[in-house]
Amino acid sequence: MAEETPDNAAAGAQAGATENSGMQMVMQHIYLKDASFEAKSPQELDQSGGQPDINLNLAQRTAKVGDDRWEVILTVTVTARQGEATAFVCEVQYGGIFQFANVTEEQMPYVINVLCPNVLFPYNRSQIGTLITAGGFYLPPLQPINFEAVFRQRLAESQQQQQAEPAAEDKPSVN
Repeated sequence: MAEETPDNAAAGAQAGATENSGMQMVMQHIYLKDASFEAKSPQELDQSGGQPDINLNLAQRTAKVGDDRWEVILTVTVTARQGEATAFVCEVQYGGIFQFANVTEEQMPYVINVLCPNVLFPYNRSQIGTLITAGGFYLPPLQPINFEAVFRQRLAESQQQQQAEPAAEDKPSVN
């Protein structure tokens, strides 16, 4: 019998998602949940500072809203800094209601953390571009994100952390 590790689960989920297993994912609703844009006035920024440093952060929330229905909210935050000053912060949350059929419990983490964000990210990216342009700034188009690589990285980190915890528990504590 094969041992079930997070990597095996992800591989199985991916294989199940690509085979003709009858798995179905239906987008029932996609919506803008929240959007914000905060910026300094152009005269407050040092124009000689060159191009700002851009930082992109991702966050995701999920909630089961029915037997086979999940709400997935993808938050994308773009922060531009020029030296010590923040030029702008743009945050966009897009949500989706997804219904699944014939998805096993082992496949669900992959579906929720890879397939759903792949659907939502283009909406986030478009709204971010609109807000930043309306704020008077230029941002090169945000490149697509490989959510599968992000998922696998998080699985590997989780697995490493789980392996490190038993070693820490075996050490006697000093009082």
